[in-house]
Amino acid sequence: MQPTNITIIGGGACGISLFIELFLQLRIANSHNKVSITIIEENEEVGKGLAFGTKQPGHILNTQADLMGIHFAEPAHFSEWLKKHDSKIGDEVVDNQGEDQAFTTRRLYGDYLKDQFDHYFELAKKEGMTVDLINASAIDIEKEGEGFNIQLSDGNSKSADFVVLAAGTPVANMYEELNDKKNYFDSPWPSSKILDNVPRNENVGILGSSLSAIDALMTLADNHHQGQITFYSLDGLMPRVQVEKPKPYTCEFLTVSNLHKIQREELRSPSIFEVFRLFMNEAENYAEVKIDWKKTGREGIRASTLLKADIKISENGGDALMNIPYALRYESSQMWKLLDEAGKLSFKKWLGSYWAVNRHCMPLVNAKRIEKLFDSGQLQVIPKLSDVVFDETDGTFVLTCKKKTSKEKYLINATGPASGVKDMKSDLIQNLAKHNLIEPEKAGGIKINTQTMQIINDGKSCPNFYALGHLANGLLLDVNAVWYNVRTIGNLSQHLINRITGENSL
Repeated sequence: MQPTNITIIGGGACGISLFIELFLQLRIANSHNKVSITIIEENEEVGKGLAFGTKQPGHILNTQADLMGIHFAEPAHFSEWLKKHDSKIGDEVVDNQGEDQAFTTRRLYGDYLKDQFDHYFELAKKEGMTVDLINASAIDIEKEGEGFNIQLSDGNSKSADFVVLAAGTPVANMYEELNDKKNYFDSPWPSSKILDNVPRNENVGILGSSLSAIDALMTLADNHHQGQITFYSLDGLMPRVQVEKPKPYTCEFLTVSNLHKIQREELRSPSIFEVFRLFMNEAENYAEVKIDWKKTGREGIRASTLLKADIKISENGGDALMNIPYALRYESSQMWKLLDEAGKLSFKKWLGSYWAVNRHCMPLVNAKRIEKLFDSGQLQVIPKLSDVVFDETDGTFVLTCKKKTSKEKYLINATGPASGVKDMKSDLIQNLAKHNLIEPEKAGGIKINTQTMQIINDGKSCPNFYALGHLANGLLLDVNAVWYNVRTIGNLSQHLINRITGENSL
């Protein structure tokens, strides 16, 4: 009898974590001979995708090491791995606040992912489990009875009984009309395409001002770019700066219990206004003073001015607007689930950008480098971007901001990951949507069962079909956090093993 096949599409952090947890629990249950696992990864090296395959020293993780472990229930595993490999790490650990709280380069994290995959892939084979790695892209999936037929970029196909989409964070397909234009780069990744084609003395425009834009900037700065660099974005907001040593804080107002109390007493979901009011109470409790909320606005203030202030705030332990989201990192997704669809959409519209800049911050070491670029006049940020067109007459990109236009010969799209399905630049995702195998969620991503990670279609769980990570960005809030994805992977692994073997995993 052929073993039941689980195919994982994607060999990044989520795919590797899922593979390892499935193997471990199946082996412990002595059921590893009943299941085969296939990993489909387009890159030659597993774990070395666009983000973690970078060679740039300025591409730094925006989460400290003790939350980046890929093993279920072991978030500190990466920091333990750093200590074990201390002699080989060299300058790859930056912003070191102590080994557990270190921030590292992304390329070092890619080494960690590859190391863990290689070890457990060989161990699985040694233990007699059938495992396989296919270096290709999955471009389409068709239902085949109770299973699936996966079409691959190399012209082959793969049959599977269970499929898990763990394809990472898709690039946005914004400004598709520019894709065939010379000197246009649809993503900061891979950085080699920018370095090979942008002369160091030329001016460069970067679409966006978030963490993706910081990555594009660091690519240029790491390689001694001399030309003017300009961020063009909708709101002009840059990420705030990681706090060196966050002050421990336990929330008293904005809590899961208080939001659930609203459900229990009012028989409805909390409104976004109630959530924000609780946040305001929390912030003033943290600060121990009344806050002038009008002065907390960031739009309309020069990005360079805000950055200088944020660096000082970071070095002094942070403020309420940064440290409360940080304190809520383990509860925020549970709170998100308590909002109804209208609440989620309102949050993204009215508060989403402020949550993002305060919750997903840049490392201090990069902030200080950017401060120098501002001081030298090499970097500027222009908000209120409304239009980007290509001028065929002189081969430049014309960017309109606040009714004023600028021209750039070189343009990098760093607007960040796509939230909605229609905006995801992925043949696989678009084909799945066209065939109605996935259903868009209005708040972003696709519809899933948030307990089992099963994909939902027409109101029903799709048998044997699952999704992890960014594809669940509308229903789950922290899908860009490794520790959170690993937690969902633990639940998914237990569910899968129980479905296949009829036994509960450990």
